[in-house]
Amino acid sequence: MIMMDKLISQAKNLIGKIKLPNFKAVLPKVLTMVGKVPMLALKALKGFLVWLGKAIKESIAQVWTLLGFFIAWLTLTGTAQQIVGIATVLATILWLVTIPLREEKEE
Repeated sequence: MIMMDKLISQAKNLIGKIKLPNFKAVLPKVLTMVGKVPMLALKALKGFLVWLGKAIKESIAQVWTLLGFFIAWLTLTGTAQQIVGIATVLATILWLVTIPLREEKEE
């Protein structure tokens, strides 16, 4: 029992030494950061919509290539069909993700 009282007193001493941050100084910074979240979300949504429009235009421009991939996929069977299908999907995703790298910069 004496050992338990000693542990409790040591814990109280340790807890008493813990210093809490000054919330009055931190609160304005947190509120400013929280206030920026809707604007950042709006920018992200706008960027996604712009990219989606470009992706649709790129897909239309590459319609014959995609049709050729699809025909190749249809003519194959078994594992070869699966591999060509996966490669086609991955190549299309890579093509659409790298749209900004292929755009010419306006100077």
